[in-house]
Amino acid sequence: MTPIRSPPKDVPFEAYDVTQTGGKYLCGMLRCVLAECDSVATGELSACLDVSRASVTEMVEKFSEEGLVDHEYYKGATLTVDGEALARHLHWRRCVIEHFFENELELSIDADRAYRIGYEFPAVGIDGLAERLAHPCDEQCQAEAVADCPRLTISET
Repeated sequence: MTPIRSPPKDVPFEAYDVTQTGGKYLCGMLRCVLAECDSVATGELSACLDVSRASVTEMVEKFSEEGLVDHEYYKGATLTVDGEALARHLHWRRCVIEHFFENELELSIDADRAYRIGYEFPAVGIDGLAERLAHPCDEQCQAEAVADCPRLTISET
């Protein structure tokens, strides 16, 4: 297993042109990394996200050009330090929204909807919610393995 790095907190969400869909690919890769995969095969990520292999290949190549993913054909892809930091931040945003709905509003919310809200919510709003909830993670998911966090799913499907 690749050792879990301590990603820098200063990788700003806004610094990368990552779409909502692209962010889900990064989060999917993070989950695979935390499941002790050294690298993620496009087929594996395709199955996790329920998208075509061609879509995964296209997104991985785009992220490779942007420095978020290291990709070697036929060997798979791994998150760079910046890619992991961004994926952890996106997952943290989703987790804060899930905690808010479940703990403050006593409503269930599916992972996809929580991710979409977390992605769109302004940074100051997410920070305020996290503070109000005394969220255990600080701006990034702190899990070191999938077992550390039951919310480390990709989606409800």
